Amino acid sequence: MMHGVRNLLWLLPLLLLLTWPLYGGLVRSFLAPPQIRESAIGERESAPEQLFALEEVRFFQEIAGVRQWRIDSDQLLTGESEDELLLAGVKAFFFRNGREQIHIVADRGRYDAVGEVLDLEDNVRLLDEAGFSLTTPALSYHEKEARVSSRAGVAIHTDDIRVRGQNLDYDLVAGRYILTGNVNFVMN
Repeated sequence: MMHGVRNLLWLLPLLLLLTWPLYGGLVRSFLAPPQIRESAIGERESAPEQLFALEEVRFFQEIAGVRQWRIDSDQLLTGESEDELLLAGVKAFFFRNGREQIHIVADRGRYDAVGEVLDLEDNVRLLDEAGFSLTTPALSYHEKEARVSSRAGVAIHTDDIRVRGQNLDYDLVAGRYILTGNVNFVMN
């Protein structure tokens, strides 16, 4: 009759088929994709769509083959529109005559491509090659005017002077700044 292992092998599929009602439900639930909650669907539809997120980003602007500025960021996200970029860990470099002349560091930033404005916040520090150092909680770089401004209070340090004030407008091309609002000037 049934002699050898070969004849017993056909019994294994038959046993699996006949006992399917006993273990089939467990196998189906194990292999099924996770359930999506109705509340999760509502959250996804109401949340703004993230167009992209990048880490360790470097972007720059060149005009007629001459580099104007470069921004390095630890993280770059799109904002509410595709023209708004949100930055974390910002290092900005501004070039004049082919050299890095001004260096700005901040914890967070926002670049508006339409208005061509870079807004920096939290621990903002500006350094230029002449030894000019500026610290402020918030700073804006207006690309069209090549101007930096702050309305959050600034502290300026050089080798010879220390100045504090409330409002700053700094012309990057001319190297001149206007400081207003309760200005405190100390010479070393």
